[in-house]
Amino acid sequence: MSVVMVNTTNLLPYEPSTDPKPLRVSSAEETEYGSVNINVGGGITTSAWCNKITVRVPVGAGAEHLTTEGTEIKTGASTGWTPSAPTVSGGFAVITFTPARAVQFTGQIVTLTLSNIAVNRTAGQASIEIIESSSRTNGSFTNKDAAVEVDKFPAGFVFRNFAPEKIMVENGEVAVLRWEGSDAKYTMHWGDTPAGVSLDKERVWSTPRGLTTVTGFMLRAEVTAGGVTLTHTLTTAVTVRIPDLVVRNLTVQGPATFADSVSLSNTAKDLTVAGSVRGAGSNPLRVSQNAGLKVDAVLNVTGASTFNDSINAVGKGTVRIADLRGPYGEPLKINSHVNVLPGNNVTAAGNITAGGNRVLRAGDTLRFVSHRNRYLQEGPDYGGEKEIAQTSRTLYSNAAWQTRHLSSASSFGEEPEGKQEPEDRAQDERTLTADPEL
Repeated sequence: MSVVMVNTTNLLPYEPSTDPKPLRVSSAEETEYGSVNINVGGGITTSAWCNKITVRVPVGAGAEHLTTEGTEIKTGASTGWTPSAPTVSGGFAVITFTPARAVQFTGQIVTLTLSNIAVNRTAGQASIEIIESSSRTNGSFTNKDAAVEVDKFPAGFVFRNFAPEKIMVENGEVAVLRWEGSDAKYTMHWGDTPAGVSLDKERVWSTPRGLTTVTGFMLRAEVTAGGVTLTHTLTTAVTVRIPDLVVRNLTVQGPATFADSVSLSNTAKDLTVAGSVRGAGSNPLRVSQNAGLKVDAVLNVTGASTFNDSINAVGKGTVRIADLRGPYGEPLKINSHVNVLPGNNVTAAGNITAGGNRVLRAGDTLRFVSHRNRYLQEGPDYGGEKEIAQTSRTLYSNAAWQTRHLSSASSFGEEPEGKQEPEDRAQDERTLTADPEL
């Protein structure tokens, strides 16, 4: 049963329904009575005015006729509308529905009722003609044509009691559906299978896989009669305990608990959190990913952090640390060259060692020695503003110099080279030790 537009001029939509569903033809032994309700104006998107609707029911014994007794049809309508008594003319039972005054349809629905219809004995499809007197404005009304089709199933046809064996199944459990029906072609539509599955004469059917979410089912019955295919559908649904959930947009006003993993399957999408992301209970929050964790903005850590593997700082960024230490009980290891930029000092409160040997300790003196044991010494410049390195002779600019360490434990007192006695210079050589890095 469907809405059929005879032409494109009618302004109002029409939707028919029958009682019983489906409508059956009479037999030689028994007359079948039924009703046809026509809803007018449902789903209209633009305003339309109407001051009269005329319904023409085909009268006769053929597959294209609805009844042989047109004058016996009883009529009814929504409040404010008055139906006329049916008159038979030109092979049609004609009923006119008139409102008290012109009605503007802006979403409201008017129901026109045809009851006490003695359905004829020939299965087929009858077309009920509709003539509306309508206008876009409240004036200049003109007649416009439409029609609705009514299916008449064979006498005794049964299609009913479509229902699942269990209205609720476990997540992943197969659903079983049953129904009562006469011989017909049955097609099951459900979930994500809009094309349907042909069942022919089956009266029981199980889903090919377990259900994971609430699922609706529509069963279509088709019978060929009077040169046309008659169609009727029944619907039902099966719920799932603890179902999977697939939604387009989800807003949760209260706390949400997930007992298993949460995944964002589309890698182009973001997970945005206005508050904190925390581990469950007293457990720490863990990020387990072979590719690691990438932070594209500032990372602020207010508590202690423990790293069980390497930390790599790449690019031109700066790592600022207030206090850098090795693990408990172990020294800090630097496995790279260290370049202290100009303007920065290196301060050691303890000893400095290299290669396992002590190089410097607090209070030690450094002496720079050429390959001829000529010494560089420190002294103020004449301006008195800074210490400068100078030599006791003047032509040492191209000499090969070596840093040597003079222990602070020595009682050696430095004297100008020219004034040192030979035995003092020998003492210098015994006291001076080479830098192990040179």
